[in-house]
Amino acid sequence: MSEIKKVGLAGYGYWGRKLAGVLRRLGVLWAIADSNESRILEAQEQIVELGNYATDINGMVALGCDSIVIATPPETHYSLAAEALARNLHVFVEKPLATVFGQAKQLENLAKEKNLSLKVGHIYLHNPGLMAIPRPIGRAELYVKLLNEGGPPSESTRELVWAALPHAVSIALHFFPDQPYHVVVFERESTRLKVRLDYFDGSTAYLDVGDHTGVRMRGVELRVGNLQYQFSADRPHRHVELFTQETWTAQSDKDPLTLEIEDFLKGEGVDTMGSKVVELIKKVRAGGSW
Repeated sequence: MSEIKKVGLAGYGYWGRKLAGVLRRLGVLWAIADSNESRILEAQEQIVELGNYATDINGMVALGCDSIVIATPPETHYSLAAEALARNLHVFVEKPLATVFGQAKQLENLAKEKNLSLKVGHIYLHNPGLMAIPRPIGRAELYVKLLNEGGPPSESTRELVWAALPHAVSIALHFFPDQPYHVVVFERESTRLKVRLDYFDGSTAYLDVGDHTGVRMRGVELRVGNLQYQFSADRPHRHVELFTQETWTAQSDKDPLTLEIEDFLKGEGVDTMGSKVVELIKKVRAGGSW
């Protein structure tokens, strides 16, 4: 695999604009594609030096892109990623990788077969503070609370199960790599979802996610025996505090979004976390009788 240098961005909505800012700052933004003409006009006004625009992946290939970053609605991720991989482009997909587990596995297998990079936007797994918490050995309890005071910023994230839940699930899978044997959904509303994941070693993960809750809170707590680790994403990323018997700070001069895009630009590997997240969300949906 080779280093990625010419990135095409598919989708110039709320998160797409943030991704464009990072890609532009890193000097790799090569083209922008969006089926919405008004968004293309907006991009032209905001990024005056960029002259490459397209409406689809074929256009990006014609412009010489070596990769694509997908920031479109979740239900479009699979088809766009599959087409990009078929056209020999490295792919970064905002979470979720797909909305169907089998499709997520297909994308991973295709990327491996073609020796292409496939990464998924699980941004919390690139937060230096959160990643400083050690993975537990043996029984532990994990508490993840990701609440937004207002609503989601765009139409693409209105369904709660594909908005905050993939973030919480990726955190759970980071600390407990095995899939849980039991999933309980003990609160399910249009604006909030509470889930318990039970594991064979006696560990438990509690996930609490929501939009329009009137409260903003983005925290993770891990309890291992007498030790307790606490992380808050609402503090500045470069000074995230973790608590055990002492307090220390994990420092970084880069924000998590920049770190995950830099990882993608290396052009290395397939992110298997993508399908694992979709698989676990499938179990949550089954547990909640969707």
